[in-house]
Amino acid sequence: MSKILVGDNMTFGEQIKLAREKLQLSQEDASTAIEKKYGVRLSASYLSMIESGARTNITVNLLNALLDFFNLPVEAAASLFCKPIADKHPHETKVMETWERYHARPPLRRPEDLARLPDHAQWCLAEFQEYLITKYTQKN
Repeated sequence: MSKILVGDNMTFGEQIKLAREKLQLSQEDASTAIEKKYGVRLSASYLSMIESGARTNITVNLLNALLDFFNLPVEAAASLFCKPIADKHPHETKVMETWERYHARPPLRRPEDLARLPDHAQWCLAEFQEYLITKYTQKN
């Protein structure tokens, strides 16, 4: 089965909702199936919050389950890690200003730069790195 194509200007939640609707699944049916297949906790109300954009800080396990279940490419999750879309989320102007300030800097590459990050930031980076390694080294 080929990956579902996603819109460039769609948030992760919008892409999940579109994929779920294409499968003609209710939020209740989708969340139950995901819980059963992947062993992750996901209620219909939490899926609704993900789809609406109210929840964007999801675990790597849930992210992987959603991408796999809805047959979405990893790029579908880019809105969780990248610059917000200004015209769709005008209330995130402050976030965008912060993004621009840090996005203009070259990427962190030196271990000492990473070592200066707070523990939680280092943990988040390690989680995302593990997710990418797992995602791209799994045998399809």
